[in-house]
Amino acid sequence: MNPFKSDGQMLPIASINSVYVEDVLASDLFRPELIVNEIEKNRDFLGFSSDIRNDNILFEFNFALSNQSIDIKNKAYEIAVSFGEKLARVISTLKDPSDKSILNRPSWEQLHWDYWKGVKKIYFVGGLTSPILISIFYNQIKKELKKRKIKDLKISFIEGSVDLGTKGLSSLVGNGEYLLFDFGQTNVKRRHILKKGNDIVIDSVLLPVKSNFLFHKHINEEELRTIAKELDNFIINTIIDTMNIVNYNGNKILVGIANYVNDGKIYKDRGGYGKLAFIKGNYEAYLSNQISQLLNREITIKLYHDTSAMALNFKNRKRSAVISLGTAFGIAFVE
Repeated sequence: MNPFKSDGQMLPIASINSVYVEDVLASDLFRPELIVNEIEKNRDFLGFSSDIRNDNILFEFNFALSNQSIDIKNKAYEIAVSFGEKLARVISTLKDPSDKSILNRPSWEQLHWDYWKGVKKIYFVGGLTSPILISIFYNQIKKELKKRKIKDLKISFIEGSVDLGTKGLSSLVGNGEYLLFDFGQTNVKRRHILKKGNDIVIDSVLLPVKSNFLFHKHINEEELRTIAKELDNFIINTIIDTMNIVNYNGNKILVGIANYVNDGKIYKDRGGYGKLAFIKGNYEAYLSNQISQLLNREITIKLYHDTSAMALNFKNRKRSAVISLGTAFGIAFVE
C-alpha cells in the first residue's frame, strides 16, 4: 500500500516541498528559481549580457561552467555545487530523516517515512537545461548518499524531458485521435496523436504556449476568483486554438496539470492552478462540458497530476519515484 496515493492518484500529503531538512523547508532550500536568482546576482561576474532573459539563463549557465576564464568557471562551479549539495540533502532526508526533520513534518506518520525508505530508484525530470549542472547535481547526490551510508538508492537524471508529460499520456491512448496537454507552471506543452489499431501514424509535438494567470500569493479570495476566471478562459482558449491548429476531429483530450487531481477535482491549496477549484468542484467535468458546448460536439477531457503523467514513462519500474525539478518539487511514484 502506498500511503501517498488513493485509488491510484497522488495525494497532496506527498508534497516534498513541505518536507523539512532539519529546520529548513525543502522548497526554500532548493528549486530552480533560487538557482536563477543566484546566477542573476552574479550575472556581471559571469559575463552574461543584459539581453539574456531569466527563462533562458540556466541554458546559458552551461557555458559559464565550461568557460575558458578560470574565475568565471570557478564561480559558476561554486554556485552549481552549493545547490547540488542542497538537493542532495533533500534526497538524503527522504531516505534517512533526522529526528528534527521528522518532528517538523507531523502530517507524515511512520508509514510515510517507511515508504520512502523502500524507494530504490529516483528519476529526476523537468526543466533543467544545463548538462554540466545536471552532472554536478548527480555527483553531489552520490557523494551525500555515500557520506550518509545510503547504499540502496540509484539516481537517474532524464535530460530533454520537457515533453515527458505528454509523452507519458501518449501511453494511455487507444485507437483514434487525441490531443495531449501538459499545463505547467512555465509553459503549456502540446501533442497531437493519431493512432490506427496499434500503430501511431501521427505523433506531433507542437510549440509550447507560455503559461499565464498563475499568480496566487498575497492576494485575497475575491482577487483569486477573478484570476481563476481568467485562467479558466486561458485554458479553454488554448485547447480550442490547438484544435484549430491541427484541425482536430477527435473527441478525447488528456490534460496533465501542475496540481493534485482527485477524480477530476483540483486541490485548491496548491499552486497557481489550485484556484481552478473556485470555478467548479469537478473541473474535469466542467471543462469537458464547456469545450463540448463551444464546439457543438461531445468532447471528453481527462485530467492528470502532471508528475504522475511523467511517471507513466517508467511503468513497471518497481519501488521507483519520479521527481520533477520545475517551479517547485513535483513527485509521483511509478506503478
